[in-house]
Amino acid sequence: MDREKRTISIRLNGEDVNKPSETHKEESAAAEEKEFEWILPERRDAKKIVEIRKRHIQKRPRPLFEPTTKRSKLPVGRKKKKSPSLTGKPVITIQKKVVASAVFAIVIGLLFGLSLLMVFSGNNATLPANTEQKSIPASTKGADLSLDLHVVQSGAYETEDAAKEFQLKFKEQGFPATIFKGEKYYLLIGVSSTVEGQDALGSYFESKGQDVYKKVWTIDGKGAQADPEVAQHVQEGRDLLEELTTLDLAALSDKKVTDKEIEKTAETIESWNDKGTKMSEWEKNDGQKFAEDLNGAMKEIQSYSSEEKVPSLWIAQQHLLDGMSSYQDLVESMK
Repeated sequence: MDREKRTISIRLNGEDVNKPSETHKEESAAAEEKEFEWILPERRDAKKIVEIRKRHIQKRPRPLFEPTTKRSKLPVGRKKKKSPSLTGKPVITIQKKVVASAVFAIVIGLLFGLSLLMVFSGNNATLPANTEQKSIPASTKGADLSLDLHVVQSGAYETEDAAKEFQLKFKEQGFPATIFKGEKYYLLIGVSSTVEGQDALGSYFESKGQDVYKKVWTIDGKGAQADPEVAQHVQEGRDLLEELTTLDLAALSDKKVTDKEIEKTAETIESWNDKGTKMSEWEKNDGQKFAEDLNGAMKEIQSYSSEEKVPSLWIAQQHLLDGMSSYQDLVESMK
C-alpha cells in the first residue's frame, strides 16, 4: 500500500513559502542552461589545441652540423692559409735552428782557438807590454794552530797593577804565576795537558789555602797565515809544549818518569831548535821567545831527573806558563 506523500507547507503573511516563485524558476532554468552550455559545446579554438608531445616533436632543435657533401667555407673576413709547396721556400723548424746555431758556435770557437794557437805557439810567445810576472808566495792560509790546555786560575783582576801584586806574592812563595790579558787580567798559577793533572794542581793549591778556578784555556789559531815551513815548525813547537807539560805533571804527581823519556824529548827539542835558526821569518814573529821558554822547561825537568829536586818542577811550571803566553802572542802575530 502506497503511502501518500505528505508535504508540509509554511505560510508567511498568507503566502506559501515552500512554493517556488516564478523568479526562482527562471534563475534555475538559466543556471541549468549555463551549465549545459559550458560543458557540452565545442571550444571555438579546438582546432588550435596541440598535444604537448606533438609540440615537443615540432620544436626539437636541429643539429648544429648536418652532414653535407658541400665543402665547408672559412668564416667571412678570413683568408685561407696556403699550404707550403715543395717548390717554394723551405720551412725551417725549431730543431733545425738549434742545430744550425750549435754548428755556427763550434765553427767560431775553432777559429778563435786556432788564432790563439798561432799567436802563442812556439818558444817566441810574446806577452802584452808592461806585464810583469809576479811570484805568488807559498803560504799556508787558514792553518789551524789552535791550542787547548787545562789551567788553574787564581783570580781575575780589573787592572794590571792588581794582577801584578798577587803575581809577586805567589812567586815569593816559590809558585808559578803568569798574567794573561783578556776581558780582564787573569792570573794563572798552573797548567796541565790533562784533566787529571789539573785536578792534582788544584787540590795542592787548595791545601795551601788558595781559592782556585779550574778552566780550559783556548788559544785560537784558526786563520793564521805563514810560510808552510814556518807553520809546520809552529805546530811542532805546540806539540812539544804539550809533551813537556805531561812530563812535568807526571813528576809532580809522584809518577815515575824514566830517563829515556826525558832524553828523547830533549833530543826532539834540540832538533827543533836547529830548524828554527834557519828560518828568517821565525825570528820576525817572535818565535825565539817561545823557543827559550820551551828550552827553560826542558832544562828544569832534566835537573829534576838527575837531582830529584821538587822546586825544579815548579820552575818548569813557570816556563810552561810563560811558553803558553809566548805561543799565544806568536799565533796572533800570524793572523
